[in-house]
Amino acid sequence: MTGFSKVVMDAEQAMSIKYNTLVYELQRRGTKVTVMSLGEAFFDIPLLSFDDLPHPQIFHYSHSRGIPELRERLCEYFRSEYDVPVDPEKEIIVTAGSKAAIHMAFMAVLDPGDEVIIPEPAWVSYPEQVKLCYGKPVGVPCTVPTDDLERHVTDRTRVVVINTPHNPRGHVYTKGELRHLLDVAERHDLWVFCDEAYSDFVMDGSFVSLGSIDREKRRAVVFNSVSKNYGISGWRLGYVIANEALTFQILKVNQHLITCPATILEHYVARHFYPLLEITKPQIRAVLERRDALQRSMDEIGLQYLPGAATFYFFVSIAPSRLGSEEFCTRLLMEDHVSTVPGIGYGASCDGFVRVSVGTAPLEENRHGLRKIKELIEKTR
Repeated sequence: MTGFSKVVMDAEQAMSIKYNTLVYELQRRGTKVTVMSLGEAFFDIPLLSFDDLPHPQIFHYSHSRGIPELRERLCEYFRSEYDVPVDPEKEIIVTAGSKAAIHMAFMAVLDPGDEVIIPEPAWVSYPEQVKLCYGKPVGVPCTVPTDDLERHVTDRTRVVVINTPHNPRGHVYTKGELRHLLDVAERHDLWVFCDEAYSDFVMDGSFVSLGSIDREKRRAVVFNSVSKNYGISGWRLGYVIANEALTFQILKVNQHLITCPATILEHYVARHFYPLLEITKPQIRAVLERRDALQRSMDEIGLQYLPGAATFYFFVSIAPSRLGSEEFCTRLLMEDHVSTVPGIGYGASCDGFVRVSVGTAPLEENRHGLRKIKELIEKTR
């Protein structure tokens, strides 16, 4: 029998996608599910005109860095919103989703056996992407503060990867925390990969882009997502910002794996960039208000969660349930038709949690889901 790659055999499914697939299957059979597992916010987005897009260019390959018009819009936005200087010709690549950008960046900097430090709870794809690049993910337990990450650096460490605002806990890294990580990177000759896919889901001015501190991008590699911030996750548009030398290495990988993002979608977003922001920004504010209301609801019914104030996620404790997070989420979905994501998918130290997303369902449906989580905890304590 023909064999399979060991590195792929050893990789895990993305836990969030695994459970969302179960949701889709239940919905196809007509089951009503309270969806608190999807990693996106549902916005009311009108379909803007495609009529003024350049024809016939939209049917053909685009520049492998992404069309110049979209790169320029994104660089303008980063300068004006986050005080990050970006050269649209040399320091940015538009990709088919930021997930692909992160993976290609790992490919560009890792050799077999190199280590990547990943604070837990970690977005589900970081450790598996590292393994798929023949590297070694080093998960740091969720109890370890940012100031202590340096203790996990070895002579094989190449990257520290963080997410701010954070999926799944909603934490926003402070300027002091980011400076500390850059200092560690300088001392040990490391990259800091900073996934900022939820940057627009911070409305209180607390968000700091790593690129605004490391303005020459000596250590900083920044990833962001058109898909998340514009509520168009199915369009798979993201980007990476890095120095010219690293961007060129990522570009080679991009050319061999993707060639370019979908040209028609690049032109659409470039043409309607600011009108889309005018549509989505107020809806982001409404999602954050819903988050605040549901945080109060959890406090009222006694659900515990890790602290955080941004995104549309909570990382909710299931203690004192006797169940592991996978069994808990499976029972919650199959018995109560409420979908969440097991905490074990976010690291070995996180089996006592579930990720709850409040971006897709209405407020009362989310409250219903939270009550069902509390009831299952009590049933299984």
